[in-house]
Amino acid sequence: MFRVRIKNDTLQKISNYVNKPHEQIGLLIGRFESGELVVTESINGTCEADRTCSVFSQDLLAEVADDILNNRLDGSIVGWYHTHLGGGIFMSSVDIDTQRNLQQFSKYVISMIIDTSTHQFGVFVYDAQLGPVQIPSEMITIY
Repeated sequence: MFRVRIKNDTLQKISNYVNKPHEQIGLLIGRFESGELVVTESINGTCEADRTCSVFSQDLLAEVADDILNNRLDGSIVGWYHTHLGGGIFMSSVDIDTQRNLQQFSKYVISMIIDTSTHQFGVFVYDAQLGPVQIPSEMITIY
């Protein structure tokens, strides 16, 4: 397990974006340094969405990758976020598949799940033996 630091401005940007009547999705940008995953930016998704599902636009994903490769974004993709409209903070089977796919590229990738009805969030990783593991709040710092 590793510590996570999230820039307060980034969390505020996500919070402002996700307050909608359908699921929202986005990417988390940052880097792994000094034993911590540092999240410094978020990219709000443009996606197909409904009350229970959202899909990140492939065109936007290609644009983000190009921005990273050409140093227009500082860092790399270190995770993703999406909302649940009530029902709590948990990883669905689709969330688990998405997380497992991203962790193929790095073990330092997180999933942030936000319940818009309670205004709470959780940060998860996926472990092959344990399944989804929520990073304890004492290991998350907002700065």
